[in-house]
Amino acid sequence: MINWKNILYSTTLAANCLLCFLLLFYDRLEVPPVLQVAGRAHPLFLHFPIVLFILFIGWIWFVPKKTFHSPEIFESIGKWLLLATAFTSAITALMGIFLSKEPGYNPDSLFWHKWSGALTSVISFLWYLLYDVLNRTSFSLAVSSLCGATVLVIAGHQGASITHGDHFLLAPVEKDKIKKVSFDDALVYEDMVKPILNNKCISCHNSKKAKGELIMETQQMLMKGGKDGALWDTTDANLSLILQRIHLPEDEKKHMPPGDKPQLTEQEIAILYNWIKHGSNFKLKVTDLEPTDTLRSIAHNIFKSGQDEDYDFSAASENIIKKLNTNFRAVYPVAKNSPALAADFYGAAFFKPEQLKDLVEIKSQLVSLNLDKMPVTDNDLQNIGQLTNLRDLNLSFSKITGSGLATLSNLSHLKTISLTNTKVKKDDILQIAPLKELRHVYLWNTNIHIADAQSIKKRYPALEIETGPGTDTMYLKINPPIILSNEPVIVDTPVQLRMKHFVPGVSIHYTLDGSEPDSIHSPLYDNHTFVDNQGLMKARAFKSGWHGSDVVQYRFYHATYRADTVILFKPADSSFRGNGGRTLNDFVKGSQNFGDGKWIAFRKNGLECMMVFSKAINPKNITVSSIVNVAAWLFPPKDIRIFGGMSKEDLKLLYHLAPAQDTMPMSNYLIPYECKISPSTVKYLKLVIEPIGKLPKQFIPPKNPKDKKPRRKEDDMGWLFLDEIFVN
Repeated sequence: MINWKNILYSTTLAANCLLCFLLLFYDRLEVPPVLQVAGRAHPLFLHFPIVLFILFIGWIWFVPKKTFHSPEIFESIGKWLLLATAFTSAITALMGIFLSKEPGYNPDSLFWHKWSGALTSVISFLWYLLYDVLNRTSFSLAVSSLCGATVLVIAGHQGASITHGDHFLLAPVEKDKIKKVSFDDALVYEDMVKPILNNKCISCHNSKKAKGELIMETQQMLMKGGKDGALWDTTDANLSLILQRIHLPEDEKKHMPPGDKPQLTEQEIAILYNWIKHGSNFKLKVTDLEPTDTLRSIAHNIFKSGQDEDYDFSAASENIIKKLNTNFRAVYPVAKNSPALAADFYGAAFFKPEQLKDLVEIKSQLVSLNLDKMPVTDNDLQNIGQLTNLRDLNLSFSKITGSGLATLSNLSHLKTISLTNTKVKKDDILQIAPLKELRHVYLWNTNIHIADAQSIKKRYPALEIETGPGTDTMYLKINPPIILSNEPVIVDTPVQLRMKHFVPGVSIHYTLDGSEPDSIHSPLYDNHTFVDNQGLMKARAFKSGWHGSDVVQYRFYHATYRADTVILFKPADSSFRGNGGRTLNDFVKGSQNFGDGKWIAFRKNGLECMMVFSKAINPKNITVSSIVNVAAWLFPPKDIRIFGGMSKEDLKLLYHLAPAQDTMPMSNYLIPYECKISPSTVKYLKLVIEPIGKLPKQFIPPKNPKDKKPRRKEDDMGWLFLDEIFVN
C-alpha cells in the first residue's frame, strides 16, 4: 500500500532543500524555457497554500476537539492540512524563483517577496516537523500561528504590489478620498491622463514590475519610454506606440492592456489621443483649450458631471431615450445612475429644427446640449428655450445672429454657454447675462471684443467671459466646408461637385485622388467643378488669419458594366433583404443609415452570388461597397474571393482579399473594397464574401440577468452589409 504521507513529506523536504540552494546561488541562476513555463504557473498555484493555511488555522483554533471520539483523528487531520500547506508553499516558492528571473522585475522590489515567500515554506515545514511539541501549550501554538500568518500576509502583500501596484489593496477606499478638482483648476495630464495610466497601465509598468522596461510612474520615465522606444509621436498621434498597442485586437499578444485586464473605454482612448495630439503637454490646463476642443468637451463631462449635483427630478424612461437616439443625435446619461441627460448632434447636412422639438419630451432631464457646427438659427432658439433644466449649451459655429437669445431667459439653471464663431453682439449677451446661475460665456471670434467683455463683466462680476487670445499671432481653425450632396454619387456622366461654406471670404481647395489638399497646389473649388470618374474627393477650407480646416471627404463611384442578373446562392438575413440580388446591381447607393432599405445583410451566412452578363466583358477592377458601424456590430468582411470565367462550370480565382479589421470605436462610415484583377474575359463572376463571424471580445455585451432565454450563437456574431458591386 502506498504511503502518501511519506511521499508528500519527502517531496516537501526535497523542495525546501532545493529552494534554499537556489536562494544561496540566486545571482548565478539561469532558468531554461521548460522551467520558465513552470514559473509562469506561479500566479495560478499560489492560492493553494493560502487556502490550506486558513483551513489549518481554522481547524486547530475553531473546531472543538471534544466532538471527536478519538483525539488521534483530530490531530491527524490537522497534520495532513499542515503538510499540504508546507508542500504547496514549497512548490509555489520554487515557481516564484523561476518567474523572478524573467526580465521586467525590479530586483529591489522582489527582495522582500522572494524571502518572505521562501520563509513561509520553511516555517510551515518546520511547524509540521515540530507539530507535537508546539501543540502542547496554547501559548506556543498561538506564537506559531501568529508567525506563520504574519509571514504569509507579508509575502502576499508584496506579491500583490508587484503584480497590481503599491496601492492595489486600498485603492477602492483611497479613490473615495481623492479631492475633487474643479473644471477651472483641472490639468489635462494630472487630472485626465494620469488617472487612466494609474488605473489601466501602472500595474504592469511600475518600478517593481517594469514590463518591456517601461515605467509610467513619473513624467520623466514616461518620456523615456521602454525597450521599444518612445510612447508617442506628437507629429502624428496615430503613429504613437501607445495608441497602436491599444488599437490592436484584444487577442493579440502586444495588445495593451492585456486581454485579461480591464480595457480602456472609448472616452479614455479619446483623452490619450487628443492629449498627444496637443503635444503631450504636462502643464496644459483644461481652461487653456479652445471652447470647441474635444478634450475640453470631455472635461466638462468629467468635472461637471451628474455626480457633482443632486438632481431632484426622476429619470426618463429607457424607451424614450432609445427613441430619441438616431444616427445624427445621441442622448445619454451624463453619469452612471444619474437621471440627468446630455444630447449631442452630428452631421450638419442632416440637421432639421424638428430634431430639437423632439427633445422637449425630456426637457426635465436634459442638462447638456451640444449643437457645435450645427446650422441652428435664431428661430430654433425658441425650442431650446423650452429645455428649462439645461446647464450647458454649445452653439459654437452655428448660424445664430444673437437676436433670439432673449428666448433663453427661461433657462434659470444655465451655467455655461458657448457662442464661439457666431455673429452675436454685446447687446445680445446682455439679454442672457442676468441669468443667476450663468458663470461662463465663450465668445471666441465674435463681434464682441475685450473691451465689450470687460464692460459686461463690470456689470455682472460673477460672469466669466472668454473672448479668445488677444494677440494676432494665434489663430483659430476654420470649420470644414459642407458637401451639399447627401448620398454618394455613382458617376456615369460628369457630375457637378457641390460644396459651400458659411463664412464669407473662405476658399475651398480639393483633390480627387485621395491625397491631402492644401491652399497652394490643390485646385480651387468653384461652381464649374465636375467629376467624371471614381475616386475619393477630399476638401479643406482656408481663410486669411485662420488655420486651415479639417478635411472632409466624399466618394464617387463608377461602373462600366451592369450584370443582367445577380443570383444569390445563400439568402440574406430576413431583417435586411433589400431587393435580393438586384440590390447589388441597381446602382443605388445606400447611406450611413443602414436601415434605409438599400442594403442587404449577412450574419450566419456569407454572401455567395453569381453575376451573369449577356456578353463577354473585360473586368479590370471590381468594387465591393460596404459599411462599417462598430456601435451596431457592422464590421468589414473577413474574406473576399472573386471567381470568373466564360462558363459557370469553369470558374477560376481572379482575386482574394482579407480586409483589415482596423476599425475605430463608435465608427460609422461607408467603405469600398477595390479589387484590381488581371485582365481577363468573362461572362460569369462569382463572389464569395464571409462576414467577421464571432465578435471581438470587447464588443460582446454581457447577458442581462433578467433575460432567462439561453444566448443564441448569432447574438455574438457581427454583420456584413453590402449595397453595390461595381465592375470597372
